[in-house]
Amino acid sequence: MRIPFKAWYFRSTIDEEKVREKFSDLTIEFEDPMVVKVSETHRVLISSFGAVVFWPFDEGLARLAAGRIRETLSDDTVVEEVEDRLTLHTGADNVRFLHNEIHLKGDATPIQMRIIAMLLAQSVALDYLEREADQALEGYAPYLENLRKRGRISMSTRRILKSIGFSMHTRHSVLTNLALFDKPAETWESEELEDLYQGLQDFFDLRERQDVLNAKLDFISQNTSMLFEVISSRKLEYLEWVVIILIAIEIVYFVVEGLLK
Repeated sequence: MRIPFKAWYFRSTIDEEKVREKFSDLTIEFEDPMVVKVSETHRVLISSFGAVVFWPFDEGLARLAAGRIRETLSDDTVVEEVEDRLTLHTGADNVRFLHNEIHLKGDATPIQMRIIAMLLAQSVALDYLEREADQALEGYAPYLENLRKRGRISMSTRRILKSIGFSMHTRHSVLTNLALFDKPAETWESEELEDLYQGLQDFFDLRERQDVLNAKLDFISQNTSMLFEVISSRKLEYLEWVVIILIAIEIVYFVVEGLLK
């Protein structure tokens, strides 16, 4: 049996309580992350960090479900560049992970399909964060080149603070949303589910990609902090000279005033 999965990513985080109200007429099969039964055969996983996974993917049902989700979002933009898909094949001789294909023995259980959807959701979210980090690094290039050639920091304090904020916010997203997607309790009781979970971790390279993303965020954070310190010290030095000049002016004023008297 062939079961296509497809993941979309909304730029906005998702309030699960508001979404639950929108799907109150349907069955919630799993919580944290939420899995909604949209028809007898179709499901949708909705994560708090913006990733939504449909299976078996049907364009019409997916758009109807996404329409309800959009009503709860502050930004309903779907980031098409990071959408992803894979196909689950059941009844295989052996468990295999191929390019955009997963082969499982026998029929897939609901928990197996939920685990696949969970890690696909994490993968598209990482894709989005990686793209954001890459764009931030590209934006740094002109400033670093100017610093290398001229020894000048042309980056404004506001831009530096925004970069620090971006790094902190992205790291917060990784820690609170992606890294804390708890392993399903069923994997502790089933070796087969544990193997599937670990196999999918490797299939999507989640650990390695998180390490690379953290390295990029470290670079952004460390360099923006350094630039901020340099600019701050220059401003402090400038203020010190202003104070010295004002004191000197005041001394001269009193001397001149005394001589005139």
